[in-house]
Amino acid sequence: MIGRSMLAYIPVNLATLVVSFGGIVILTRLLGSAEYGRYALAVITMMGLHMGFFTWLEAAMARFQARAERENDVATHVKTLYVYALRTAIPTLAFFLATLYVLPLDTQIKLLLTVALTSSCMQLFFNLGMEAHKAAHRIKRYSASYSTHQLMSFTVGIILILTTPLRELGPFVGICVATIFVLLFDFPFMLKKMKGGSVEPAKAKAYFSYGMPISISLILTYALSSGDMYLITWLMENGESAAGEYSASYNLANRSLDILFIWIGMAVTPIAVTALEKEGLEKSTSVLKDYGSALLWIAMPAATGIALIAEPAGFILGESVRAGAVKIMPWIAFAGVMNGMISYYAQRAFMLSGKTQMFVWTMVPPVILNIGLNLWLIPQYGLMGAVWSTVIAYALGLVLALLVGRRYFPIPIPVKAFVQISFACLVMAGVVISIPIANNIPDFVEILIKASVGVAVYGFLCFSTDTAGCRSIIKNLVGKYRGGPKSSMEATS
Repeated sequence: MIGRSMLAYIPVNLATLVVSFGGIVILTRLLGSAEYGRYALAVITMMGLHMGFFTWLEAAMARFQARAERENDVATHVKTLYVYALRTAIPTLAFFLATLYVLPLDTQIKLLLTVALTSSCMQLFFNLGMEAHKAAHRIKRYSASYSTHQLMSFTVGIILILTTPLRELGPFVGICVATIFVLLFDFPFMLKKMKGGSVEPAKAKAYFSYGMPISISLILTYALSSGDMYLITWLMENGESAAGEYSASYNLANRSLDILFIWIGMAVTPIAVTALEKEGLEKSTSVLKDYGSALLWIAMPAATGIALIAEPAGFILGESVRAGAVKIMPWIAFAGVMNGMISYYAQRAFMLSGKTQMFVWTMVPPVILNIGLNLWLIPQYGLMGAVWSTVIAYALGLVLALLVGRRYFPIPIPVKAFVQISFACLVMAGVVISIPIANNIPDFVEILIKASVGVAVYGFLCFSTDTAGCRSIIKNLVGKYRGGPKSSMEATS
């Protein structure tokens, strides 16, 4: 089931892949390091606003869709969330625009943040539809809408950078244009789902109680991964340029892994929620056991591969950010694995149990530790100090999230899979490092050679030892291509 669901989301992940890496390649070349640094800070600010004020609505849509279907109450569920989204977005945007007006910031920064925050509010209504489609297993509609949004926002943003003086504002204007376009088609569909429903404050209160702790915990998790940017800008000379280098490296290494985590998560999380609501705890736990092993099986070798090709992969980045970025990329890759396991695996224990407020408390100690370490290490070691701080804080966060989460939901810890995969990654790394590479060989050729050998070695070891049950996953994928039977859940997508 997991393998087939993952296949259905391939178009979405291909679009995300194009946008993510295309953005890194193109934006680090079209924008100077300071411009890219301001763009990255605007993205972080936009994401922080969205998580803090809007994510609770999106989380409630994802979590309670299956329950609404079971209770034949989808119209009220959807209408309540959309109406409260409108009631939340308008005053939130007004408050932040007024705050920007009175702050002593440069006019260009104010304009940049204004467009970024506006795009975030618009995306709330787009995201609600996407979460509803995923939760209801409308995979084709979700894939078409999300992929269109990703590719259009990216294309329009690049065109604006090339043809107008907008510079770092261009990508955010592109997001606004793409969001409006997709909503013209998707919102009428969602209006039909609201037909006959009512707005129920009691439901909204329950949704807020469930979703707001998720919003706060996401802010804390995001602070672990991106809050360093503000401290780097503040504590280092040429802070905006240094922030650009850090962001470029983080986007190239961590975003690669994030795509994998999101891909598997969007395929499995709706299945786990539906299983819990309609089939019970045992079935949901079984789904999560396979899910955790699949995450490690894909993410750990990917992180190892990123670390092995960090130096030659630097050609992907623009020269203004390349030198500093490649030095910290291996560390960021392994930090990304821990980040992904916190956000896309351990957090599911709190989500499924409804004890989302407890996830907040597990993230507080790592965030405090991260800030303290950054203040201590950045002045001494620069960007590397920021990376070390993040790695240590992530390790603490993952341990706390798993230990506390298991008190409320029996989420499996895939120890056996971790040991098997670690061994396969070590062997793969040893073989790749021993490959004789000529000094004059082009970087992309070196990457292809190392990647091909690494995949072959890792794949052979995993299949021969059935690491993390990979044989079953591969057989399921082969069965999908041969037209194997679909589950009833998949048939409704």
